[in-house]
Amino acid sequence: MDNNYLHMTHLTRDVLIKKIVANEMVGYGGTDYLQALKDAYHKWEHQSSDVLCQKYNQINQTNISTEILEP
Repeated sequence: MDNNYLHMTHLTRDVLIKKIVANEMVGYGGTDYLQALKDAYHKWEHQSSDVLCQKYNQINQTNISTEILEP
């Protein structure tokens, strides 16, 4: 993801969680999908903003920090 995209996107915890969960859901299908989706949301909603930023950076090859997150 290039820096221009980061400037156009309003990054919040919710945006990070959705991106992380979407990444984890790749490959799930059938009856396991709904439970895996619930589990993934539950897991990531309870993580700190620092952990969310680290995971988001790993997925998107970016370098965001909690300071740029919007409330």
